This record gives sequence, structure tokens and C-alpha cells, in this order.
Amino acid sequence: MRSAVAAAVLSVFLAGGCFHRHALPPLPPEVLRAGLTREDYALRQSFAAGRFDEALGFVSPKGKFAPGDELLAALYRASALYYAGRFDTSGVALDRAAALADDRYTKSVSRNLLAAVTSDGALPYEPSQTERLMMNYYGMLDFLRRGDAEGAAVEARRVSALLESFDSRKDSVDVRTRALLNYLAGAAFEAAGEKNDAAVSYRVARALVGDSALPFPAEPKKPRRQRGAARAATEPPTGEVLVVVEHGYVAHRVPRLVLVPVTQEEFDKFGGKPEETAAAAAAISARAMLWIATDQDRFLWHDEDDDRELRVRDDSREIAYLLPVAWSSLQRPWHPAWRASLVVDSTTRRPFGVNADLCDAVANDFRRARAASFARGVVRAGLKLALAKTAADKIEDRKGELAGTVARWATDAINVLTERADIRQWRLLPGELSVVRLTLPAGAHDLAIDYATGAGGAPRRIALGRVEVIPGKIAFATTRVWEDGVTPGRRLVVSDR
Repeated sequence: MRSAVAAAVLSVFLAGGCFHRHALPPLPPEVLRAGLTREDYALRQSFAAGRFDEALGFVSPKGKFAPGDELLAALYRASALYYAGRFDTSGVALDRAAALADDRYTKSVSRNLLAAVTSDGALPYEPSQTERLMMNYYGMLDFLRRGDAEGAAVEARRVSALLESFDSRKDSVDVRTRALLNYLAGAAFEAAGEKNDAAVSYRVARALVGDSALPFPAEPKKPRRQRGAARAATEPPTGEVLVVVEHGYVAHRVPRLVLVPVTQEEFDKFGGKPEETAAAAAAISARAMLWIATDQDRFLWHDEDDDRELRVRDDSREIAYLLPVAWSSLQRPWHPAWRASLVVDSTTRRPFGVNADLCDAVANDFRRARAASFARGVVRAGLKLALAKTAADKIEDRKGELAGTVARWATDAINVLTERADIRQWRLLPGELSVVRLTLPAGAHDLAIDYATGAGGAPRRIALGRVEVIPGKIAFATTRVWEDGVTPGRRLVVSDR
């Protein structure tokens, strides 16, 4: 009976859109299917149209789309400032976010207790490993765009330190992202003349993905012995240019609800002695995590056609209750297949593809954190169930069975409504990164990329601007191809920022 009532209540409230923090204005159906919020959609429209100052206004301290958490707000502000070309102030916002991230790295017991009785969203936001690395990625590019190679080397050193402190196993999911960040750190060291540090970073990147996955610099050539004055002429001086291309958006979290089966024995323990409630929550969490481990993709990824409700199946036990636990899954934005080539002085020089997929990187972050997050969710839901069960039993004792049944229905609904998935993240990050590296004659060169989507799509030439190649030095250029990740065929806008 309790199982049927719980399932009915859950279905009613899930259909009513209980996942939203507040009522949203009508959005195109494809936007809703993509799991985007009103804030996501408005910001993406601004960026895609090149209205960077408008986007900055949205995420300014008094902007209507500014995140409530100070660290996350600093990251959004840093992104908008960076793409608006305000590199000095974007660096200040990045420094503020990094300082807050360092301060929050060590979790306190009180914060975990707060999450156990409310939700993870009540905690100060802690960036994932990938987000933490991308802070310094933007820091490197920020300094390079200002022509400050020494400042970029400082950020590169921070990237190297973070990569050493994080899990260094060659996980096939995010190894390419970490290799690329090591590679870019090496390029920043190289630009600053720190050859030894550059060699170390390049060596780490090679160890992760091999020699052919990234455009590593050629080994320096030994000088040729000159035989007579007639052969003393030297080759024209050359330098290098490194182009970083960002594409699309990173996979974003969407709210879901996991319905976890609870046996009658476990149900009866809730509301009893604290140690019995804790033991029941631990047993439920362990059993559910075993099930999740057997069907990882279903709980990790969300497609447009998936239900928001996830049910842990357990046919081996008699189920008395379905415990609602707030959860979130990742949804990949729609990215069209594309091909591109770097163009130098109107001549096509080098085709390129994707070197790192940040969607895979954030998925690995998600895997690292999900066990602890789910355990907190089960404890939280168990505590609420215990309180609700105790209150309903008291009402039944005083006012009869019907009143107790109504109270249980009401508490079921309240438990669902108060289960809020934490979907906070740095949702402005790109989804894919590419790098192209060329040796060019010294002097000024006009750069562009020929970019085409689909199998037979005609390429568009996108100007990146002019770079000055200095003999023996490395120059940098960056761009981002914006798309909203929703509808095929939408107009793409490219920013050289």
C-alpha cells in the first residue's frame, strides 16, 4: 500500500515540474528537451550574437542571471569579461575564484551535516577538478592575450601543480584534456623562455597521449658545418604560431530523481534509534550504488528522450517504500560534426580536429564524486522519512488511521518537493578544444580558419586576425565557435576572443 501511494504521489509531482526552482517563462520545446534553463538560454543567445557586454550585464553582481554563490558568480563574470576582451578585469575575477576554491577545498564537518539535512545545493560551491584546471587555462590565455608571457608562465606552473595533485592515472575518459593542458602549459613556458619547464610539460603530455596526438614542437636541429664562404648564407628566420580553437559548450547537469526501494524492515528502522536510522541509510545507499555501478551510463548521462525519474530495480526484496533521492545527470549539448583547416595569408596550411573533449572530462569528475553525493542524498532522504514517519504515527495515534494515512500522503509529497538536485556548475565552459601549430617566416601573417559542418557543408572562412611572428619565438591566437547546443542549423558566430 505504501509503495503504491508513494509512487502515485511521485508521479503527480514529477509531472508538475517540481524540479524547477521557480516558474520559468515559456521556452522553445527543443530548449526544454536539451535540459537548459532560462538563464542558460539567454546567455547562449547573447554570446552567439556577439553581445558580450549584454552577457556581462546578465552576470554582473546585480545582474538577473548572476549565480548566488560567490565563487560561481566570479567564474561566470570571468568568462563574460574574457570574451568581451576585458582581459585585465577577467584576470581579477579568475584570481578571486581561485582563492575561494582553495579556501573551500577542505570540507568541514558542519558543511557535510548541512548537506545531509538540506541538500548539496546548500553548501558553498566547490569546483570540480576540470573546472579548477580551466580557471588557470583561462588565466594562461588571458596573460598571453595581453602579451605577458611571464604571467602566463605563472598560470602554467599552477596548472602543472594542480595536475600533479589530482588523480594522475591514465583514465581513457579525461586523459586527452589533461594532456592538452600540460601541452598548453609547455607552450606558455616556452613563450616565457623557460625551456626546462616547457620540456617537462611536453614530456608529460607525450606520456599521456603519445607523440602524434598533439602538435609537439620539433626537436632543435644541430647547426650545420659551413664549408666556405659561398655556403655561409643562412635560411630565412622563422618563428611559430599556436592557435587554440574552442567549440560549443560543456555537458551540463540536469535534475533527476532516483527512486530507491526500501524494505519493510528498513522502513521500520526510520524514526527509531539514531543508530538504526543511520544503519538503514547506509545499507540502502550501498545496495543502490551496486545497482548504479551495473548501469553506469543510465545514471550518468541524460538524453532528450529520457525520463527525469530513475528507478533502482530490486526484484529480490518486498518493497515497502520508494525513497526519493535528488540526483543529477549530464546532458551533452548538440554538436554538429565539423571539419576545419587553418589558413595563413589566404593559403590553407593545416587541417585539424578535436584534441580534447571537456564533456568526457566533466563526466569523469562526476564519477569521482557520485558515491559521496549519493550517500549524502540517501542519508538526507532517510532523515526526512524518519521525521515524517514519526509525525504521521503520532497523528494516527491521536486522530485515527485515516488521519495518519493522509499525513503520510502529505509527507510523501513534501519529501519529493524538497528533494532538490544540485545542478550548479560552470556551464559556460567550451565542450571541445583544438590546437594547431605551424612554423612560419618571421613577420606579420593573417590567420583564419575554414570551418564547415556536416558531411558536405561548404566551408566558411573565419578571420582570426593578424599575428606578428618573431624569429625563434612562439605567437598565440585564440577563437571560439559559439553554438547554443540545441537546434541543428542554427547560425554559428565565431569570436576571436
